[in-house]
Amino acid sequence: MMNTREEIETYISYIDLKKITKDSYRNILRIWATYLEDRDILEPTRNDLLNFKEEMLALTESATVQKYLVVLRGFFRYLKFKGLYEDISYQIRGCKVETTYKRMPLSIKDSIKLIKKAKKKANAEPGKRNYALVVLFLTTGIRSIEANRADVEDIDIIDGEYVLHIQGKGKDSKTEYVKLSSETFDSINDYLNSINPKFVLKNHGKTPMFLTQEKGGKQNRLSTKQIRNIIKELLISIGYNSRAYSVHSLRHTFATTALMKGASLLQTQEALHHKNISTTQIYSHMVEGMKSNTNKIVSDALFKNKEKTNE
Repeated sequence: MMNTREEIETYISYIDLKKITKDSYRNILRIWATYLEDRDILEPTRNDLLNFKEEMLALTESATVQKYLVVLRGFFRYLKFKGLYEDISYQIRGCKVETTYKRMPLSIKDSIKLIKKAKKKANAEPGKRNYALVVLFLTTGIRSIEANRADVEDIDIIDGEYVLHIQGKGKDSKTEYVKLSSETFDSINDYLNSINPKFVLKNHGKTPMFLTQEKGGKQNRLSTKQIRNIIKELLISIGYNSRAYSVHSLRHTFATTALMKGASLLQTQEALHHKNISTTQIYSHMVEGMKSNTNKIVSDALFKNKEKTNE
């Protein structure tokens, strides 16, 4: 009889992937292990995996379940290769994942509203941190993982402008950077000046930029989950209590605002660090949708038409 949790750890040690990817795989496989334990399933079958897939689809997005299936396929192929278990994932179909972005951008008006809401609460260190995060996301389009990885030492000056070196998605080092406007730099600087350095726990000699609140004389690096929660709460406070709006919406907002205000597709691609311009082109369609007044045209024709009709 296989010990699922032990085999998970053996598999994680076996695969040649980055630590952050290994951690993600481990978390997914532990969800599977918990699913089996809750149902007293000692020897899972293909039907058990199919039931797991259906239950997860009822709880989370198809893209997330698709990732679960990819990880589980790798796990069971490994088990079969080692002669430990059959591959119960064989010929289990993946999930249909929408190719368009699910997170919606904010309008310029509501972006300003979000900034003002965060600014109003920026009286003490936590509020100053949250305000700096909002401004940074809206004016640079960086991802939450990039904000999570940011260190104070990553702020630099290039050609007379302040920049923040970032470790992009799938990157091993901080090879890219984003420009910081004076407003963005000032918001970060104001936050950093409110921190008591003696509480900050350094990581490999580096000082994390965004920190948890002081507890027991210590402050740690803010996690991506904590960043997501901070932005979500602020979005809810201005009326955006919907799954379509999250911290990633601010990245979309940066892109759509840039395009609406005259930035070229190539400039926006470079700012977002997209490898393929086709990814950036999706935002062009978003902008066209935001500018469209087709619905109003039709509604006006039906309800504001001054021409008299025969009954």
